Amino acid sequence: MVSQRNRIIELEKYLISIGIDINIGKNKARGHKGVFMHRSDYSRIDISKNLNDEDILSVLLHEFAHYIHYSYDSSLKSLDFIFSDYTDELKEELIKVTVSDVSKEFATSLYEKKQSLMSEIKDLSNEIKKRYPEFKLSENFCLIEKSFTNPLKYLLKYDRVKFFNKLYSIDNLDNDFSVDKEQKDYILLKSKQRNLKRINSRINKLNKYYNNSSELFARFVSLFYTQPEKVKRLAPRAYQQMKNSELSYFKKIESIIKG
Repeated sequence: MVSQRNRIIELEKYLISIGIDINIGKNKARGHKGVFMHRSDYSRIDISKNLNDEDILSVLLHEFAHYIHYSYDSSLKSLDFIFSDYTDELKEELIKVTVSDVSKEFATSLYEKKQSLMSEIKDLSNEIKKRYPEFKLSENFCLIEKSFTNPLKYLLKYDRVKFFNKLYSIDNLDNDFSVDKEQKDYILLKSKQRNLKRINSRINKLNKYYNNSSELFARFVSLFYTQPEKVKRLAPRAYQQMKNSELSYFKKIESIIKG
């Protein structure tokens, strides 16, 4: 039986033979497990340090899939070169494959922080409404804001500000200012709304990244060769189209994986 190490060696040799520079375990791959880079007539794949053979093979296949995709579509948007009918249904199959492979731990802390902030914002809003029933979360509330003067009013936009060489922070409101409860709650509310906006932005970027055509294709290719039965079950139509592909890249990969 061919070992994972031999598969890695043979795949690396093949990639080098078609003009791709390969660096396995020589750098941090820009903070990722692997990265594919293309500059003019130069292509390179970096695989991060401290990965076991199973992960190295999977990541190498993943990054090679980016190379294949780029070879047929430099925009990395179309998958027509491999899927003759890339419909919404087929995309859903690829998403199923990706979801099964991506650990939700990468976003767990973000979603937990989002829920915590939403709860805190709701509590602060309810406190403010006790004195100002007309208060609305979706609007700046002039009745409170007009009471703020410099440097306090800057804390409506920033958690920390420097004013005449002194640093002020929302964490030290009681010591630096004479504020009533509603003023303090309002400042804290604005801070938490800013944090929530930043977290939502990060979550949206993650969703966009993992659902784009290039990532869907790369994860599909990687799992197609390392966990074929799983892919066949989750994405039967995509699996069959891949099996029927006449592209030399895939035929070569199959010969290497099977040994």
